[in-house]
Amino acid sequence: MKTAIFIIVLCFAANSAFAQKSNDPSYKIRARNGGVSVTFKGKAHWLNVSGQIDAAKVTETELMFANQKDGFRYLVIDISGWSREKQNDRQCGAGVESNLIWLKLDSAWKILDVKAVRYQSCRSGIDLNDSFKSTKNSLNIEFDNFRDDVKTKLSYNADEPEKGFQIEETKLKEN
Repeated sequence: MKTAIFIIVLCFAANSAFAQKSNDPSYKIRARNGGVSVTFKGKAHWLNVSGQIDAAKVTETELMFANQKDGFRYLVIDISGWSREKQNDRQCGAGVESNLIWLKLDSAWKILDVKAVRYQSCRSGIDLNDSFKSTKNSLNIEFDNFRDDVKTKLSYNADEPEKGFQIEETKLKEN
């Protein structure tokens, strides 16, 4: 019994250390140096997605989906963090910036295509309406961009990863 409890605690601590919630144990992900390191079956792969991350300091990473199709690997990564390098009591001093990143990789893990969508931002006035609606094979979220006066619906189908994010934008309705 003690051994079982120890193993459960150890698994929880290991998952927390990588700041990920992926259901696939063969993948591990963590942010570092302006990108992400994805470890797959014990081998680390550095993916430079620094231009796709809006957070000044990344605090959370989650591998949402990992698929292989037609010789390509597709990843969807959720990255969130602080709006400013150090939290303070100024504008967005305790704010959050969050991005979803879709990656198409070749067999050598070279990035062939990347798409990023900012779905939460203190600095840009983007607010997630609800939590993610995620199933084993799909993702649906809605968020409002008050700066551009746009409501965005984003969907992703893991059965068709090559299509990437499907995005529908409509003008925000006035109250």
